[in-house]
Amino acid sequence: MKRFYIITLFISCIFSSGYAQSTILEARGMVGKVVTVKGIVTNGSELGSIRYFQDNTAGIAAYGSSVSNVKRGDSVTITGTVKSYNQLLEIDPVTNVVINSSGNPLPAPFVLTPDQISEAYESMLVKVNHVLFSDAGQVFAGNKKYTFTADGETGYVYIKKGQDFVGTVIPSAPVSLTAICSQFDYSSPDKGYQLLPRDLNDIYIPSSIYLTSTLSNTNFTHSTLDFSWKTNITGTTEMFYGTSTDAVKSNKVSVTGESATHSIGLSGLNAGNITWVQAFSVNGTDTAKSAVLPFATISNSTGDMKAYFNTPVDISYATSVKAIYLPGTIDDTLINYINRAKYTIDMAIYNLNNNGISNISAALIAAANRGVRVRVIGCGTTANIGFGEFSGTAVHVLIGPNKYHRLGIMHNKFVIFDAQSTNPDDPIVWTGSTNFTEEQIDRDANNVIIVQDQSLAKTYQIEFEEMWGSHGAEPDAAKARFGSAKTDNTPHEFKIHGSRVECYFSPTDGVNAQIVNHINTANHDLSIATMLITRPDMASAIGSIKTDGAAVNIITNAKANNASSVNTTLLAALGATHYVFYNATSGIMHNKYMIVDEGDPTSDPFVLTGSHNWSAAANNENDENTLIIHNDTLANIYYQNFAPLFTSNSGVLTGIRNRDITKNNNRLLVFPNPVLNGDVNLSCFLTSVNKSGTLQLIDMTGRVIFNHSISLTKGKNILKYKFPASVKGTYVLRLITTNSVWTQKVLFK
Repeated sequence: MKRFYIITLFISCIFSSGYAQSTILEARGMVGKVVTVKGIVTNGSELGSIRYFQDNTAGIAAYGSSVSNVKRGDSVTITGTVKSYNQLLEIDPVTNVVINSSGNPLPAPFVLTPDQISEAYESMLVKVNHVLFSDAGQVFAGNKKYTFTADGETGYVYIKKGQDFVGTVIPSAPVSLTAICSQFDYSSPDKGYQLLPRDLNDIYIPSSIYLTSTLSNTNFTHSTLDFSWKTNITGTTEMFYGTSTDAVKSNKVSVTGESATHSIGLSGLNAGNITWVQAFSVNGTDTAKSAVLPFATISNSTGDMKAYFNTPVDISYATSVKAIYLPGTIDDTLINYINRAKYTIDMAIYNLNNNGISNISAALIAAANRGVRVRVIGCGTTANIGFGEFSGTAVHVLIGPNKYHRLGIMHNKFVIFDAQSTNPDDPIVWTGSTNFTEEQIDRDANNVIIVQDQSLAKTYQIEFEEMWGSHGAEPDAAKARFGSAKTDNTPHEFKIHGSRVECYFSPTDGVNAQIVNHINTANHDLSIATMLITRPDMASAIGSIKTDGAAVNIITNAKANNASSVNTTLLAALGATHYVFYNATSGIMHNKYMIVDEGDPTSDPFVLTGSHNWSAAANNENDENTLIIHNDTLANIYYQNFAPLFTSNSGVLTGIRNRDITKNNNRLLVFPNPVLNGDVNLSCFLTSVNKSGTLQLIDMTGRVIFNHSISLTKGKNILKYKFPASVKGTYVLRLITTNSVWTQKVLFK
């Protein structure tokens, strides 16, 4: 009797409050009101804390922890308030959820072309046939939007972190795609539609042949590029190539015979140039092909690299080259470079304000007046007072969309000089963390890195012109692309004066994942000076490196800037003397750099720097740039800045310079790390006679994919192995001996 009373009272409350059940179509017209709707759920936890459900009239989303137990195929009745979140209609907050039944068949998807994707299908299952991904042959990353075409029309797919797509090869043949039609746009109610596939079963490949590995650039020189890829079945080995995306089919090369493992090379290329390629394999009437991708040859430039800091350096830590401290004079240094430019200057800067510093705008105007083509991109979310000085001058200007037209910001800080000069010693890239304002140059802790390299300068110019919208002097606002509208269209690997250099841009290149991967490579020491850390996966990786025995020291601007979970993890792992916060009386700690294995030159020392904050916004929304330079001298130069920055803010530097490298005898060392082309060097030290051991390669699911017996001797052992080109991503190398089991995370590029 009591149970009946409660149910009756609940129903009475719903109807007396006006929460009568509506169709979903009716509910979609009731923004701001409480509704009760019923439908079939079409996704589960693979899309996070959101559930899409639909009836025979329409679809809608429900968001929040209240729906966390709801599964695909559940029939649900949900009560809550309808709201618009970045143009997506959803019920949030949800006040009541009733699961009526489970295991129901899902609604049949509506078959659409990309141009038919619209509000009428929002939150409903749809299907698109003949889908070709623009990034075919690469690997899916999480929290990233991908462009596709179908029947000559363009659409977008969004992959979330944690979905089973992440790390798999993007299909290279036309596919049928089933997904939920969703929307995410900061300003316009009729834009931002994107498809959300739920798992790998939502992609059907009808072609008999497709790529099963990424297109890998296995080697490159001043005049050659070598590639490899794999297909599921045998096929031809062929490649188109050219000097631009439009000209990629200008040249063709092929290898005799058919195989499922493909290798091919291009020769006779120009040094310091970008070549676009498309690999393909044919079997019968079907073709598997990669995306059109750019790769760089080695340039004939000097490769000279300079780093400058506006906070003190301690040259007692110098191993060869002394770091350079430029207090309050970074502006004058930049102007000197501007004054020496011969042909072109391309600047992308988040904030330019000449008040209190030497006039950078005047220097750019003077350069334009002497015939240098000067193009400048700014951000619409800042005042950018210095841009006002360009009015009526020969300087060409584009202000990126402001916060009312996009979610992220144009946060780059780079300048490109003479990228297309025929003299390879002219092109220069200036970047780092420094904005061009009095605060950033005189008070905030910042760094600048300057690289003289033709290939890198041309790469930065590709990124610049994607935002500029044209190759000419004038911008084309209609074609300008910022944020998630951009594509991954630049080379990532370079050799500059013998050093490996990696280059990434946000939000297209998955930079946060690169940061985590490179943290995982630390064998000896890890030193981080970055404005903030908001990502728990970064904190977890740092904690693991500390547990593995590396010396770890971190400084961020302020505890409040970081996610609370990050602070909890890092303080527990490192303690308050190795995880510290900037305590200067004025200014902020604005650097964004990381130094890995500076204390062990045998373990691939490198420095990561640029404009990229360690946050979701930088990774997913902002325009950012990042360089990773594998060079022990440059790593040491940055360490000469890090040491006083860290110790002057209550940090205690133990375990790096004071640690005897021979203590690594009880560890398995892997170098270089990241690994290129599968070539791995291993070092271990045995204190007793041990005639044999087992070397294993383990993927991140725990699966052993390589198991090999090796011979070992007492003392130091140096081992060399060549792993297949198909091994890409993060793995664990495990060495098992009679007395020890050693493990080390390794990133294969």
